[in-house]
Amino acid sequence: MSIEEVQPRIYRIPSTLGPRRFAQWLVVGDDRLLLVDSGIDGTIAQHVTPALAELGRRPAQITDVVVSHADVDHYGGNGELRQLAPDACIRASPHDRGWLESWAVISRERYGWYRGYGLDYDDATWAWLERAAGPDTPLNGTLEDGEILDLGGIEVEVLALPGHSPGHLGVVHRQSGTAIVMDAVLERGLYTTRNELISPPPYGSVAAYRQTIERLRRLAPERLGTSHYAPIEGGRAVEQFLAATAAFVDDLDACVRSELGSELRPLEAYWRAADAAVGPFTEMAVELARSVAAHLDLAVEGGMAVRRERDGLAAWRAA
Repeated sequence: MSIEEVQPRIYRIPSTLGPRRFAQWLVVGDDRLLLVDSGIDGTIAQHVTPALAELGRRPAQITDVVVSHADVDHYGGNGELRQLAPDACIRASPHDRGWLESWAVISRERYGWYRGYGLDYDDATWAWLERAAGPDTPLNGTLEDGEILDLGGIEVEVLALPGHSPGHLGVVHRQSGTAIVMDAVLERGLYTTRNELISPPPYGSVAAYRQTIERLRRLAPERLGTSHYAPIEGGRAVEQFLAATAAFVDDLDACVRSELGSELRPLEAYWRAADAAVGPFTEMAVELARSVAAHLDLAVEGGMAVRRERDGLAAWRAA
């Protein structure tokens, strides 16, 4: 079985990405067929096409694609889609569009961000990221918060859910209480299929990430559809997942603040202390540094820390 019916007309396409769960989502209307995320380069052929076949559909029948955000495992299949579904309208947020359309830009500004702080992915990870991103593929346009996608017999609403990415999007089907949020909230990190915590939850803005958590709490959906977790079913389970996400933010904030002292220290020092406190993480561990930097920025904004340069790198100490 390569497709799961979560609600009438709403489907999850499950697979694995290395040791982790992985999924794209499909909403089937009378007139239009919506795919949420295209996965990595190869996902369309390996997983989406067989899933569609179970519904008697073909990739060429996909009319709409919402790319939730600019990470290679969410947009790398766009090139395949352009080949197999040439009439599909592929859209994302205005903020993330530039990253999604150019490997040169996203590799410099998103994945290369760590280099400005003396950190980096290893060579094998860089090679995987570039392969997974697929060929540069222009989008057809952008989407804004509150837009309604009428697919015929079913409508979904676009949600702006920033934090993990500045332009992260999701969609909600209000009638069934189904919010497809992909990576907008990431609990305490990503797990293997055996429920072993391996990767951190990266976010670039503490305020935006917290606002997204609270927005989803107010929305109070009956289920969350994500990229890397099993479907989260029932209002209580959804609230527990969101509470765990919020608790991680609070724990990381407390850790970062406790590490502030009189000595200027670079991001690496704070990241390693945080990894020991809220991890440890064994895969893509450096991505925790982005969250740590967001908390350091928050401490500076709140007057608790100052940021200076030391040995050519940004460094922080208590105010």
